Amino acid sequence: MHWPISLNPAGNHPLFPTKADGSRDILPDEEWNFVKTWASMQDLLASGKVRSIGVSNFSTWHFEKLLAAPTTTVTPAVNQVEMHPYNPQFKLVKYCQGKGIHMTAYSPLGSTDAPLQQEPIIQEIATKTGKSAAQVLISWGVWRGTSVVPKSVTPARVISNFEDFVLSDEDGNKINEISKTTQRRLVTPNWGVKVFYDDDDL
Repeated sequence: MHWPISLNPAGNHPLFPTKADGSRDILPDEEWNFVKTWASMQDLLASGKVRSIGVSNFSTWHFEKLLAAPTTTVTPAVNQVEMHPYNPQFKLVKYCQGKGIHMTAYSPLGSTDAPLQQEPIIQEIATKTGKSAAQVLISWGVWRGTSVVPKSVTPARVISNFEDFVLSDEDGNKINEISKTTQRRLVTPNWGVKVFYDDDDL
């Protein structure tokens, strides 16, 4: 499930329907919600067509509601969210690990306009280890027990992104400190409603 939001299937766009104010056209919670979607997804397991099912962009608030629902019989296998040193999601990672939900990071390298790879700590570790800034960021994600899905259309970078290494605890903790001075999300669709509940705890 890509978002814990139900878009209006009768909206003005098949994938991203919007309202007049530019926010996404979503259904009222009582009409349809992510708990109902999850109940339907569980049927996929019984069909034998998939081995596991998961979610994306869920906060701890969403999990509490989902796992408490009487229709929920399967705990999500994975939660894929935006994670990088500017948005490390400490609370969410700890929560999911405690529930046996694997965490996967999208946008782990930042984005083309994010200065993440130029952060002094990242550059310092890259120079010391003889690795690229991207390899340092990927290795940080692995070091903290998550998986990462960096995106690239450049063949050489795709190959390079697989060349992660074992980051020391000292360096991993140094990278953890970045969010104390810089906190930033890169993926923020205009939903018109609250989605990222755990940001209140940053």
